[in-house]
Parts: sequence; structure tokens; C-alpha cells
Amino acid sequence: MRYLPKKRAVVTHWDLDGLASNVLISRYINPGKQVLSSVTSTFKYLKNVYEEGYDEIWVADLNPQPGELRNYEELFKAMHARGCLVRWLDHHLWPVEVEEAFSKFRDIVSYMNDPSTVAADLVANYLGVVRDRYTNMLIDLAFDDDWFQGRYELTTVYRRVLRFYKWDIRYRALESLMKGDVAPQWLLELYRLEVKNVYENLIREAIARAELVERRGVKILVFQDVDPRVHPGELIHVAEKNGIFSHVYIVRYPRGLSLRSEYIDVSKLALKYGGGGHRRIAGIPGKINLETLLGEIVKSVEESRIRSHYIT
Repeated sequence: MRYLPKKRAVVTHWDLDGLASNVLISRYINPGKQVLSSVTSTFKYLKNVYEEGYDEIWVADLNPQPGELRNYEELFKAMHARGCLVRWLDHHLWPVEVEEAFSKFRDIVSYMNDPSTVAADLVANYLGVVRDRYTNMLIDLAFDDDWFQGRYELTTVYRRVLRFYKWDIRYRALESLMKGDVAPQWLLELYRLEVKNVYENLIREAIARAELVERRGVKILVFQDVDPRVHPGELIHVAEKNGIFSHVYIVRYPRGLSLRSEYIDVSKLALKYGGGGHRRIAGIPGKINLETLLGEIVKSVEESRIRSHYIT
């Protein structure tokens, strides 16, 4: 029987870590298709590339949503019947029910989930990619963005441009990175001429609307009605530079919210509401009752046994 080469596709998140992961995977497997996705659209794009005939699909920097588990199980059954393979590499915290559902399909789905790093680093280790200067730069930028380290001005440029614009610019950035151009001139010019001033005005407006809530000695800074183009880490960075500190930060967007804290594991809170993320950074999709969430936060801080570190 004649061997038929696999038809491969890559699906990753659209942020810096996702772009870096896409580049590293693509350079290794030479896929027929590269897809950028939001977290909430992961299942849709995975299903699409499967239906387009791809029989080896790599997914990175995207965490499966618990509400989609039944859909994933049905899709994996179809993939099994056709012999389609999925390689999934992610650094977000997965709920137990997601791990259990995926483990039933280990014959076609191999996955690795490590919240202690970023997806690009996980991909490089998994594939045994040579850590040359370019690979290291991609991974450094991924860490700088995801962990909000503030090491490179270029990270800020990417973060703001990728959030400010939509898919055409994100794919253009991927194309430049695939060519080895980590700081394309078009990106730098776009940022300088169209993004920088508008973005910084949006930050100032969000800071002005922020409300510091205090319950039983627990301080929670709530940013209301934030433009979705604004990164939550940047808001918190500016707030703290201005002397506004809290135990937990809530950034409310039109279609969800972001939680950040150095005092509690916000990923556990997010999982209760159908979200997820990391110990210090997590997100919740959709609209939830703020008062209920505030009560949960206060309870979590009180149970954290870190009163000696409280902000006074």
C-alpha cells in the first residue's frame, strides 16, 4: 500500500505566545494551513480544519472550554474513525473534567499542559527545537508578554497592535515572524502612527473610571467598562505606578472579565464561572454578578493565610 503523507494544520492563539508557538511548530512540520484563534473559538477552528481534510492538527496556547466538552468528545470520535491525530500543547490550567474527557482519547489526542511556562517554550522543548538566537528571541518575547515582565519595548508594540487590530494584522504579523523578521518596520510604523496615542488615552480613561472596593479589610480594584483593546496588565501597572494597590484586580470588558492577584489563586475562582487561566492571572467569559464575585474574592483572601502580607 502506498504511503500518503499527512496533511498537517496548526491552530494557535493570536497573542505573542501564540504567534511564537505557531512559528516554531510550522517551521518544524511545514503545515498546509496556519490558523490563529481566540480561546472561545478553538473548537470551531479545530472542527473546521478537520472537516477540510487535515489529518494531523497541532494546537498550542489555547485551553479547551469546559462548556464545549460534549462537542469535543463527538469530534474526537469522528477523528478516531478517520485516523486523525491531534497534538495539543498548552500552558493554561485545565479543569479536572477537561483532563478526564481528553484522557479518554489518548489514542488520537496527545496533550501536554504545563502552567509553569509559556506555550512557545513548551513547544520548543516538545519538538526539540534548536535554541538558536531567533528561537530564543521568540520565547523571550512570549515570556515577556504572558508574564508581563516589561523587558522589551517591542513586546508592548506587539501587545498593543495585536489587541488594537483584528485578524488581517495578526496574520500579517505571523507572516513576518515566519520570515524571521521579529521587528517588522510596518508594525513599528503602525504602532507609532495609529496605535500608541489612542491606546494610552484608553488606559487613562479606564484608570479614571476605576473603583477601589474594600470589604472586611480586603481591597479590590474594579476597572469598569474597559475597551477590549486594552490589556489588563497595563491597567494594573499604571494603577500601581500611581500608588493604587489592591489584593485583587478585576478588569471588566463587554464580553467577560480578567482577574489578577498576588494574594490568591484566581484560576480557581475563574474555573467556578466557566473560565480559567493561571494562578495569578485568569479570565471569565460572559457576564457575571459582580457582588457575588466580590464575596467569593473576600472569602478566598481570608482563607489564604497570608495576613502578614496584607496591604495597609
